[in-house]
Amino acid sequence: MQLWDRLRSMIRSLGQGFYYWIFVLALLLPNIILSIVMQQPTIGRVLNILLMLPLYMLLLLIAKRPGRIYWGLGVLVLLHAFQLVLLTIFSGSVVAVDMILNLFTSEPDEAGELLSNILWPIIGVGGLYLLTFVLAWLSARDRRSLTPRFRRRTGLIALLCLLIALPTYIGAKRRFPYLHLRAEVYPMSVFYNMYLATKKLHQVLHYDQTSEDFTFRAQSERPAEEREVYVLILGETSRAHSWSLYGYPRPTTPRLDSLDKSSLIAFSDVLTQSNTTYKSIPIILSHVSASTPDELPRVKGILAAFREAGFYTAYITNQPGNHSYVDFFAMQGDEHHPIRKELRKTKRRLYDSDMLPYLGRLLASDHPKLFVVLHTYGSHFSYRDRYPEEENFFPINQRYSGSKADSLMLRNAYDNAIRQTDKFVASVIQMLDSGDRAASMLYISDHGEDVFDDDRERFLHSSPDVSYYQLHIPLLLWSSDRWREAHPQLFASARANEREAISSNAVFHTLLELAGIRTPYRDDQHSLVSSKFRGGTRFYLNDRYECVPIEDLDLHEEDLRLFKEKGLKITPRPCR
Repeated sequence: MQLWDRLRSMIRSLGQGFYYWIFVLALLLPNIILSIVMQQPTIGRVLNILLMLPLYMLLLLIAKRPGRIYWGLGVLVLLHAFQLVLLTIFSGSVVAVDMILNLFTSEPDEAGELLSNILWPIIGVGGLYLLTFVLAWLSARDRRSLTPRFRRRTGLIALLCLLIALPTYIGAKRRFPYLHLRAEVYPMSVFYNMYLATKKLHQVLHYDQTSEDFTFRAQSERPAEEREVYVLILGETSRAHSWSLYGYPRPTTPRLDSLDKSSLIAFSDVLTQSNTTYKSIPIILSHVSASTPDELPRVKGILAAFREAGFYTAYITNQPGNHSYVDFFAMQGDEHHPIRKELRKTKRRLYDSDMLPYLGRLLASDHPKLFVVLHTYGSHFSYRDRYPEEENFFPINQRYSGSKADSLMLRNAYDNAIRQTDKFVASVIQMLDSGDRAASMLYISDHGEDVFDDDRERFLHSSPDVSYYQLHIPLLLWSSDRWREAHPQLFASARANEREAISSNAVFHTLLELAGIRTPYRDDQHSLVSSKFRGGTRFYLNDRYECVPIEDLDLHEEDLRLFKEKGLKITPRPCR
């Protein structure tokens, strides 16, 4: 207690002026760090400090004891702490729309996996701001106050800074018309993102009403008695860069590598239209694309289209529910099996392979026409939880956290998870190939992942500024001998499109043509099994739900180098 009393006495002796400047620095700290690490114009970096510094200075001058104002800004301080922790995961990113939505759509176990691996940043940042609240308490209790002279002089300095900042912004706006305070200046950018996230949540909550009358008017072009099955495997966080099938030097896809390539097509130039599951899966499962996201509240998904055309449909998922369009689309089939709920009494960790018995039962059913979606948990962090310990092919000999120091262990665990995906996809193919139905399978990942691949030290996905590793995804088409014999032209067209520039929104149209389903919403220019397919410019749905051509994403030079190295195409064209 004597040490605490001495420390408190020493701090109090410094006076309210000391408290004042400590609080100004604490409030401005995220702006200072963001101005260093964010990818933005120099003027944006300057405004990030020049505009917020005087505002914080004036705010803290409202009361004679600045600690009282600091306590009143408690919610803002918590936002600052969240922002600083976020910077340890996504360097240079503000709290984005998708991150806010993830707070409402992530299950506790999914969030827990990530939080447990960033525990030290949380403790460090939490401790820092806890200390500032202690100082604010001392300031509020101190009988002394800021002197009138201090308040006048500091207020004039703050107003002078504002007088410099405002014309600076006006001049910058003329030179850079796209420059907006809501986009460039923290925390204004976060408050705007909160507004956008609220709008999206409102749309999701009312989806049942807004989509109630939608119909695909879908019809099958093939005989009702024809026995056929189509399986869509939705991958999770699996990047093409880490598949040996796509040239990765490690043996991550040995089973797919050994398959007869006459029945398997690996499309080489495929980009996701979003780096978040929340947005990418609805694009894959519907006719909506990055250029038409506002249609999502009014449409239904691919299971509804197949069901209208006479198929028996099922959605089996190893994903936690996320209260989004993904869940709505999943429940539009005849069967919906979230295995995490149905097998929750199982006294072990569940893997993607636990969905295979469900598929086996469906294949053994009397339904002549089947459409099954298998939504995997793939390579989602924490990677080593995605596969059994005995399948630790690349050694994980120690515990790891989500830090650069453990990048080798993270890479090994991630590659092991890819091997588990390889095993799962190969098992599905084997089940389909041994059945008595004409069968086709399509595999696509929702997005990729950063795993400390270069000196940028990027990790995970969902960051507002996307990278090559998050964009380039695997897309596979496998068809049985019986199916290829029945529809040789479709498979030949797919083979011809193998190296075309493809976006993830092609899956919906491809599956409809594969299965011979006719609907006004099918566009064969986006179907990979059509001779009418047209590649070209790919679009991306950014964090603020804006459609952006890939070439306008302001990709890092390392990303552009990898695009060129991998032979990925970028063709300029305005978004429309």
